[in-house]
Amino acid sequence: MLFLVLLCTLVGSISAIPPHLEDGLGSDFEYYNTNLDNPQYRLKDNVYPIEVFVDLDVYLKEAKFDGVVKILVEVREENITQIVLHQKVVRILSVDVLNSANQPVQLQVPNMFTTDDYYELLLINVANPLAIGQYTIIVNYLGQINTNPLDRGFYRGYYFYNDETHYYATTQFQPYHARKAFPCFDEPQFKSRYVISIVRDSNLSPSFSNMAINDSATNEVAPGRVRETFLPTPKISAYLIAFHVSDFVATNFSSTPTKPFQIISRQGATDQHAYAADIGRKISDALDDYLAIDYYDMGQGQPMKNDHIALPDFPSGAMENWGMVNYREAYLLFDGNNTNISNKITIATIIAHELAHKWFGNLVTCFWWSNLWLNESFASFFEYFAAHKADPSLQLFDQFVVNYVHSALSADASPNVNSMNNSDVSNNPSITSHFSTTSYAKGASVLWTLENFVGPRTFRTALRYYLRSRAYEIGTPEDMYNAFKRATSEDLEFTRNFPDVDIGKVFDSWVQNPGSPVVNVTLDTANGVITVEQKRYVLSGTPPEQLWQIPLTWTFGSDPKFYDTKPRLLLSSRSATIQASTGHNWVIFNIGQSGLYRVAYDDHNWEMIASYLRNDANRLRVNVINRAQIVNDVLFFIRSDGISIARAFDVLSFLRRETDYYVWAAAIGQLDWIRRRLEHIDVAHQEFDNFLLESLETVIGNLGYNERNSDSVPTILNRMQILNLACNLGHQGCVSDSLQKWNNFRNNPSQLVPPNLRRYVYCVGLREGNAADYNFLLNLYNTAENTADMVVILRALACTRDENSLRSYLNETMYNNKIRIHDRTNAFSFALQGNRENLGIVLNFLYDNFEEIRETYGGGDRLNVVISSLSTYLTNITDIETFQNWSYTNQLALGESFSSALSVVQSALNNLNWGSNNVVAIYSSLLQRGAATSITVSLILLLVALSAHIFN
Repeated sequence: MLFLVLLCTLVGSISAIPPHLEDGLGSDFEYYNTNLDNPQYRLKDNVYPIEVFVDLDVYLKEAKFDGVVKILVEVREENITQIVLHQKVVRILSVDVLNSANQPVQLQVPNMFTTDDYYELLLINVANPLAIGQYTIIVNYLGQINTNPLDRGFYRGYYFYNDETHYYATTQFQPYHARKAFPCFDEPQFKSRYVISIVRDSNLSPSFSNMAINDSATNEVAPGRVRETFLPTPKISAYLIAFHVSDFVATNFSSTPTKPFQIISRQGATDQHAYAADIGRKISDALDDYLAIDYYDMGQGQPMKNDHIALPDFPSGAMENWGMVNYREAYLLFDGNNTNISNKITIATIIAHELAHKWFGNLVTCFWWSNLWLNESFASFFEYFAAHKADPSLQLFDQFVVNYVHSALSADASPNVNSMNNSDVSNNPSITSHFSTTSYAKGASVLWTLENFVGPRTFRTALRYYLRSRAYEIGTPEDMYNAFKRATSEDLEFTRNFPDVDIGKVFDSWVQNPGSPVVNVTLDTANGVITVEQKRYVLSGTPPEQLWQIPLTWTFGSDPKFYDTKPRLLLSSRSATIQASTGHNWVIFNIGQSGLYRVAYDDHNWEMIASYLRNDANRLRVNVINRAQIVNDVLFFIRSDGISIARAFDVLSFLRRETDYYVWAAAIGQLDWIRRRLEHIDVAHQEFDNFLLESLETVIGNLGYNERNSDSVPTILNRMQILNLACNLGHQGCVSDSLQKWNNFRNNPSQLVPPNLRRYVYCVGLREGNAADYNFLLNLYNTAENTADMVVILRALACTRDENSLRSYLNETMYNNKIRIHDRTNAFSFALQGNRENLGIVLNFLYDNFEEIRETYGGGDRLNVVISSLSTYLTNITDIETFQNWSYTNQLALGESFSSALSVVQSALNNLNWGSNNVVAIYSSLLQRGAATSITVSLILLLVALSAHIFN
């Protein structure tokens, strides 16, 4: 019945008629000579903003503001009869247009201006065609401060201090939300100088914006009301404007008066400012040096600020507003007693990401969001490498590969992924969806590939050429390609090694092609010929015909050289051959994973690699990143039928001896993917758990359960990931040690659990405890002051096996104001992750409360996130059928979330089918590798169990 329902269901959608077609705006668009483009989300540049003055009268408690915006525009085309701006304010009160002589321009009567809420426009209709020249537009309006931070724009958040609620108002304008605060040309191509004025209550702290307050322009405008006017900004796009009204406190860490640096936060958290300031100043200096353009010289005649503000409620991770970067509080504030090393790294890398945007995005801005990678890919690239230069002890260089290159390859395995240059970005929903792994991790990984191809010095030179040539303007992919062409033409070594290569075409092949390639390598041991062939890697289906220009590196088992990442061949055709020596001598490609591609070998080469890695001395000769690459590739090839499962587990067998963080980081996520797809067949699932537990024994023994002063950052990270996995698998030593640490903490709360151990220690404590343990940790959450640690606690609270406590936890996610709105969907997922037996309670909570979840979690998109998180956990037919029946019963009430529910059903079925189709091969491989030591169920019994499941 389930399959019949799925096959027979056809969900259609009828698009609503846009209001502009109902009220005649469509015909107006044809009548006027306008700067409105087609599609009408966009504006033409025949009317261009030069200077913008924004004056806001802010009433924080009432969550409203009155606004006046004055825009000096340049009309660049004759006979313009309509000027169009973006707007999404509450109400436009009046519009005036003045000519260059400051005389009023006559507007049409009665339609002086109209607004379009569908396309979010203000349309100003002039009575007589405008001549080329400058005009001033003045708009008076009313605005609302959003009380849901997830709605972005100018929004209000809150925090608690001395048992009182304090409010603040701040901004998040990217990508198209500036129009919610003031009518403007809300596209990245329009860059203007802005002057911001804020009127606020005098009992608040001085307001913050992109620039410093102009002291000569601060005055009292009414009793208890103060206006602060900020210095003019450099030329920037509207989405980079920011302002903040609150009673927050700033800590000044300026090294010199000309290089101001501040950390800003709510009251009560100022003791958590120091680390961000220390690493932030070092990152600023590193980027100044690397890019040869000093950040503090970018003000176009005005002094630049370098403010970093921590926000309890923030819809993004951070935002690169020029002069005042906004952060989610957990990503900026550091407390040495409560912040773990993973969160410390996050703080460093996010600061580096946002500071890199000062050059890539702010100084030079992408023309349109289809070219978002010109902003985000470079910021993502430098978030690791600039932070690494600022603090080498964090060892972020290699972490880039296992975090970003692997996540890029994972996302690119989908057949539906977009290219970096996405021509389909034409409306607001498509803009939002392009802020994805493709623009961030994939783009950064392409830059990593390019840097390894052209060399670090030439790569840096190209970036300097690009920034200098397009400073304060917009940039295009062609501008970037031309900068690389110029830099490589001056590199004698590059032109000698690759004389006929057009680096622009190499770059463009990665930018325009969706997905990433796999290089199939076949080694003929008899004649030494290596055949390499490229194709797009997809998890399922037939890959489309695509070609990349792939810089190839390789080394041989006879003389392994794993630190020479200079490419020896550019594979620009479908296939090529390489002559090597004859004999049984393995080859490994993509040294140090210096390129964004997977590598698949013929079976014999895999066999030789597997044998080599099982020897401890040999294994250590292989670059650790290449060991990580091999593991990650093999686990993906299992999913895509790119390797026999028996050979795959032959290769993976070296994990029993592996102790390195990077290798395990590359393995854990995909091993868990397989494990979850076997949950519906208990025999195989238990056997896979046994395999994992046995594979972990050596690394657990190497790490131990306690931190040592001599531990490196990768060692600490490894202990965190390995013991979290081991405790979740029920590893006796891990559970016993964690429970002891938990009980010591419970009995003596001053005996803190070390921050790096808390995630799994707290979870074990609640999993093995009772309601009293849950209440103890909940109280710790409600009184905590470090938000990164609060997320750790929130995750652990969901580990309780006490049913009433779990129900309490789920209700807390809706009504406990200490749980931030951006953390609520995470909390729901934590409840699913905490224990397998939680699923029934979590599902019933969703069934009974989905409308309240939609309201309290922040809207329909957040309900979609909640529903989508279920697909991994629906691992039996009964739960899937119940969920599907609920979805259809509540189809109207679910609204747009109904399609998410259908996707969950299909994904859950796909997961079950994959497990059922592969369980025999996996189970057989585990038996053959000697993994079945605690359970020795015969293969016949496994087949019986599988048959019973299929019959059901």
